[in-house]
Amino acid sequence: MNNKLYEIVEMPNGIKMLSVLPINATGVAEAYSTIRNSPGGVSKGDCGPFSTNLYKKLGLEEGCEDFRTACDAIGISDREVITNRLTAITDKVRIVSSKDLVDYDIYDEPAAPRADGLVTTDNSIALFNYAADCAITVMLDPTLRIIGSHHASWRGSLLGIFQNQVKAFIELGSNPKDIIAVVFPSIGVANYEMGEEAVKMFDDAGYGEFIDHSSFDKPHADLPRMNKHILLSCGLKESNVYIMDDTDTFSDSDMWHSYRRGPIIDGKHLNGMNGYFIKLK
Repeated sequence: MNNKLYEIVEMPNGIKMLSVLPINATGVAEAYSTIRNSPGGVSKGDCGPFSTNLYKKLGLEEGCEDFRTACDAIGISDREVITNRLTAITDKVRIVSSKDLVDYDIYDEPAAPRADGLVTTDNSIALFNYAADCAITVMLDPTLRIIGSHHASWRGSLLGIFQNQVKAFIELGSNPKDIIAVVFPSIGVANYEMGEEAVKMFDDAGYGEFIDHSSFDKPHADLPRMNKHILLSCGLKESNVYIMDDTDTFSDSDMWHSYRRGPIIDGKHLNGMNGYFIKLK
């Protein structure tokens, strides 16, 4: 495989999505993310033109419609998709299957499980996560046909969401050296200023080296570099760890929604949500 990690492709229903090449090239699974400026979206204003807001009150109705359009693009029903109500402050990972679809309504936010990671061996379902600056990571063991998707805020990374995702794979029989991991773009170091309290949390967790104290007036966090370090510490091979760091959610407004970029009006963040899918073939 060449060094290219993704390409923007037109899906069968006409929308554009980001195709994750290290996953899709295996022929075992498929992984895609939505593109903010994709044609065919119905989301409006700063939540548009394409967003997958399932739970956020602002733009919710349009976000759900765009979510269904994205499901159609990858050939699944929205009723075959499992997600979590992300907390951004948990290390919880759920191993799921089609049994979890019983009495399950993906649009029912109050009943949605609070967690940040998903793992499955079931090829009849798709895993979905959403974010607007945090790192979404998809994983695949192509030999045992295990897939995973997890949401990593900086707090989640410090708490161990990556380690617990890998542990879930191991629980299902996986060898970490066989796992392919792709980390989608997050907010980049140039735009991720941190307060002193957050910097102390990095230091206390043993990740102080990933705070840049010298390049900017205030400390900035380097999430892509930290998340790669964590994945390698979990036993993954460096050749199987892919970091999409040539674009970032804050700077590239054509591609990505961003929480920090906002805009923020009357204390409300008016951003949409990027959607991320992975499913077994």
